[in-house]
Amino acid sequence: MWNNRKKWIYCLGIFFAFFVSCKTQKELKTGKQTQKQTETQKQTQTKGSIQNVLEYSTLNISKATFTLAQKQSSFSTNGSIRIKKDSIIIISFQPLLGIEAVRACLTQNTFTLVDRINRRYFSSDFAFLKKQLGVEINYNIFQSILTNSLFVYDNPDAALAAALLATAFKEVRMGDLLLLQAGKKGINQEFTVGDKQQVQSGRLFDESYSLEWNYLRFSPLENGHVFPHLVKITVPDGKKRNQLDILYNKIEVNKNINFQFSVPSAYTKVSWDELLKILQ
Repeated sequence: MWNNRKKWIYCLGIFFAFFVSCKTQKELKTGKQTQKQTETQKQTQTKGSIQNVLEYSTLNISKATFTLAQKQSSFSTNGSIRIKKDSIIIISFQPLLGIEAVRACLTQNTFTLVDRINRRYFSSDFAFLKKQLGVEINYNIFQSILTNSLFVYDNPDAALAAALLATAFKEVRMGDLLLLQAGKKGINQEFTVGDKQQVQSGRLFDESYSLEWNYLRFSPLENGHVFPHLVKITVPDGKKRNQLDILYNKIEVNKNINFQFSVPSAYTKVSWDELLKILQ
C-alpha cells in the first residue's frame, strides 16, 4: 500500500526543496539572450494597474491533482491546498481513499513538511533556504505562484511588494502580451501578462538557477473572476526538467475553513540532509 510513499513525499518536498536540490551550475544562456534583446527594445516604467488580481481572504482548493514528472516517468496523487491570505498555506497529499500521507505548512516565518506514514517531520525558516540557495525565498513567493499573482521576489511583505509593482518592473509590449522584467543583485524576474491583465507565466533565474511557472485552463470562479485551474512549475536540472503540475479541480473563495496545524509530539524531527535522502 505504501510502496510509493517516497514519491508522495517528493511531490511535496519538491515544492520546498526544488529551490535548493535542483540547483544547477549550467549557464542559462536563454536568460542572457533575453536580457540582451531587451536592452535593444524600448522600455518604459510600468504605469498604473498591470494585473487583474483575485480578491480573497481564504482560498480552498479542496480537490487538487499533483503530477510530478522526471525524465521519462511521472506520478500523480490527489490532495488539497488551503490558503489564508498573507498568513498560512496548508498542502495535503491524500493518495488513497482520502488518507493523508503527507502535509506541508508554510507561514510567514517557517515551513514544515510532515511525513505521517513514518511519523517524522522537517521544519525550518526561510532564512535557512536563503542561506542554502543564495536567493531570497519567502512565503509571499509561494502564495503568489499558487494564486496567479505578481510579486517582488526579495520582499516578503505582500502588501508592500504589491505597492512596489508599479515601479519594480520594466515593461515591453509583445503583441497582446506584456513582458515585465526586473533584476536585482544578479537575480532576474520575468512575467508575461495577458490582454486581460492576468499573469500567464513567470520566471526567476540567475546564471546557475531557474524556476519557471505557467498558468493554463483559465475559467470563471463562483465570484466571476477568471482564474487558472492548472499551474505548471518547472526547474531545469542540467539536461533534465523536473516538473510539478497542480490541477485545481475544485476552488472555493472566502469560505470558513479550518487552518489549525500542529505536529504530533511523538513525531521525530529530521535534518535537511535526511530530508533530501528521503527524496532521492
